[in-house]
Amino acid sequence: MPCLKHNDHRGHGWIFSDTSIEKSLMVKGIFKLLLCALESFLNAVFTLMNIPLKSPTYTCISHAYEDRKS
Repeated sequence: MPCLKHNDHRGHGWIFSDTSIEKSLMVKGIFKLLLCALESFLNAVFTLMNIPLKSPTYTCISHAYEDRKS
């Protein structure tokens, strides 16, 4: 299911699945990363593994994180 709740099509180019956002938050917890570092970390891992993927954006992750905290 796409993350339409956090991406209302106001010029954003990417729509990420809820699963990819959840997995990103799992990586954040495992490696004790700050939200601001998470997107760069995941993109670096994908680059090192030579996988042509992009991580969810900081904005999408932070909105989902705020939703899960409350």
